[in-house]
Amino acid sequence: MTISRTPLWRWLIVLAAAGMLALGGCKTTPPEEGEGEKPPTPPPATLHADLLKLLPAAGDITNWKPEGEAQVFGPSADAQAGVEALEKDLGQAAEAFRAYAFASAAKRRYLRGQAGEAITLRVFRMKTPSEAFGIFSVRADGGQSPLVGLAARMSERALGFVKGAYFVTVEYAGAGDGTSALMEFGRWVADQITSPGYFPALLATFPRDSAPGERYYLHEFQTLSSLGFVPMAEPGTMARMLDLGPNTDVAIMGYPTTREGVLNYLFVIRYPSGADASAAYTAYRGYLEGSTSPAEHNVAVAPPLGAYVAGTFNAEENSINDRLAELVASLSG
Repeated sequence: MTISRTPLWRWLIVLAAAGMLALGGCKTTPPEEGEGEKPPTPPPATLHADLLKLLPAAGDITNWKPEGEAQVFGPSADAQAGVEALEKDLGQAAEAFRAYAFASAAKRRYLRGQAGEAITLRVFRMKTPSEAFGIFSVRADGGQSPLVGLAARMSERALGFVKGAYFVTVEYAGAGDGTSALMEFGRWVADQITSPGYFPALLATFPRDSAPGERYYLHEFQTLSSLGFVPMAEPGTMARMLDLGPNTDVAIMGYPTTREGVLNYLFVIRYPSGADASAAYTAYRGYLEGSTSPAEHNVAVAPPLGAYVAGTFNAEENSINDRLAELVASLSG
């Protein structure tokens, strides 16, 4: 009987080929380099560097020192990214910011000397400069309009200004006069923001010579209802008649009148379509005609012009110097 003897070198080739097939089905890359692995999350300071750089560090403003670390806020909390929900800082007031495409915010507190003087600085970043101006217009208070940023309002204890896509607030606490400190912080932050920003285009349709600081831009009825000069005897009914929402733009400007301390507030509402404007005009006019409020009887609304509805909250004052007619002519052109 003859026995077949396969040479040794042929068996070595077969075994080597089998080994290669086995290796082909295995992952040879280390786990940290494999597919589907996520890169490590950068530390919060890196994630929000462009926002945090707008907050002064120690030595940036003479005699003022930061107290603790800066806080970062967003539309929702993200512990891994070092972000808290805006409500953690502002409570219910955060809702007003959400109506203006809020993106993120940073806050830091500063101290000076032994007398207990303190500054609280907040920088809010919105998604567009128009939205930044809008939140400034309804949240900043004060009878002074200093030259800081695109527009500013200041009181004895607080400064608010807008520049680029940022709305900035500076609050002073202490026994002394806070004006110089407010301006120091405001100007320092404004200098760090490179984009000047711009006013919402809808404001350009208004007549000139409005009262200083009396420009407002908004979308939602909830924001409109927060403005004390807007007559509304029945807010719920008025809200349904005007039908405001995220896709509507509302601009308001105040003008001096012959009566001291009384302004003529003109308004324009831009609806998504002419049909929407016509429906809102008819509904709001009917609401005003049926109102028993003397203040609402002093509201005048012009017939819609395309997608625009214009009017005045002070028809009696407007009749002396008809700024509403100028506004309607501008919209018609």
